[in-house]
This record gives sequence, structure tokens and C-alpha cells, in this order.
Amino acid sequence: MFCFQSGPVGFGAWDREVFRVWSTVILLCGIIIAAPASAEIADLQEFLRGVETANAIAMPLRGDGNLDVVSPEATQHYPLALILRPPADLYVDLQNGMKALVPATGDAAYLLKPGATKADTFPPDAALAGSDFTREDLEPFRLAHYQDWRISDESAGEVTVTLFPQAASQYTLVVITFDAEKRLPLKTLYYRDTLSNLVKMRRDSDYVLVGRKPMATTVTMETFKLRTHSTFTLQWTQNPIFPPELFDPVFLSHPAGIAWPTMTAAPAR
Repeated sequence: MFCFQSGPVGFGAWDREVFRVWSTVILLCGIIIAAPASAEIADLQEFLRGVETANAIAMPLRGDGNLDVVSPEATQHYPLALILRPPADLYVDLQNGMKALVPATGDAAYLLKPGATKADTFPPDAALAGSDFTREDLEPFRLAHYQDWRISDESAGEVTVTLFPQAASQYTLVVITFDAEKRLPLKTLYYRDTLSNLVKMRRDSDYVLVGRKPMATTVTMETFKLRTHSTFTLQWTQNPIFPPELFDPVFLSHPAGIAWPTMTAAPAR
């Protein structure tokens, strides 16, 4: 159906009748256009809840590898170990002595700097080891983090969703392209300050099955203005052994009691 909108000039009886008919058509067009939008939002909410569920894990996982931070001036190479605890709490241990705790719930996170004897709070917009990843970027997808969302594009096997974060976020807009069937993030665009200021892009790729859980083995974040990019390169295993107090922020300053990996990936180029 095509909907046209025009205003009459000089009303006679025939003009009024035409205007009445077209007004009815326009109103009906608005209803027809709006109705699928409501259904679409309901379906999208269900899809995004599925994304949140897909982010949760049923058993602890460990990722061994590197964080490579590349800038025009230098490349920093950090061997690291990540441990995920159900539902999706994250522990980060860099071999240079830096550690971080990022709860899946979005509660207070903590960062221990190399040589420090006590962990500090880890603000949402603070970077990990000078990388392009902030604490907020390390959090799992949570629908409650956003106040509104809509589908912006659909193609074969993929769906792109525009999300509007809550006021507490450092971002004004987040656009995520998902694998539509597996509900996995593939590309994320981050906007700051305005709805048109694109500042960063993330790519999650090289997914592998760890048990029944797909996990990205390469995660890259690029900051456009700084011309920097950072890459996690990981190998995942199930059911790692770690002390129960590992996720206690008070324990961050103590030896973690986890074995370091023998695998290290080549620095990113």
C-alpha cells in the first residue's frame, strides 16, 4: 500500500470529501505501519533475552592467551589468563601483575595495579592495561543495561540492533550485529556524547565450541580517533581449577594460585 500525504487548498464539497477519504487512508496507513513495529519490538525483546541467556555459562571456563595493545607509537604484549564463573563473572590476571574482577551483575568491579597491595574500584570508563577495552566493554550483555532498542538491519543470517544505554553508561548508542541463529555478537559499534559520534568498533570472531558453549577466541577493539586497537587472543578450556576466594576483591593482592599457560600467541600486527 502506498500512502500519500498532501494538503488541500480551497475547500468545496468535493474537496472536503476527498480530504476526508484521504485522511482515513492516511490514518489507516499509520495503523498498518505501526502495528508491525509493536510486534517487532516484542520479538526483539525475546531475541535479546536469548542473547543474554547465551552469554551465561553453566560451568567455569578459562581463557589463556594474550592482550595486545597496538598504537602508532608502540605495541604492548600482555600474557594473561581469564576465568569465567557462572553466570558470567570475569577474573582477569595479566602476567605483569595487573588483576581485575568484573561481576556479571554490573556491581562494583575492582582493579589491582602492578605492585599495589590493595585493589581499587574499576570505573566503567576506565581502560584495562591502557587498552581500548574499558571495564564496561568487559561486562556481559545485559538487557537491563539498555532503555530502548530496535532492529536497524536484517540480512541473511544476521540482525543488527540499535540499543540506547541507560544514563549510567559512557555510551549514548550501541549498535550490535548478531548471528541471528546462534545469537552471538559479531560486530559492535560504540557512540559517545552524541548519537552520531562513532568512537569505537569491536569484533568477536573465530568462535569455537567449549563443551556446548560457543566462545570467541579473537576479540578486537579499535578506537578511531586514537588510531589504536587491542586484541584478546584466547584458547578456552572447561572446569579450570582455582581457589574459591579468587573472586573476592580482598584476595586480589594475594597470589592467585593458578598455573600460567605455556601457550602465548604472536603479537597483533
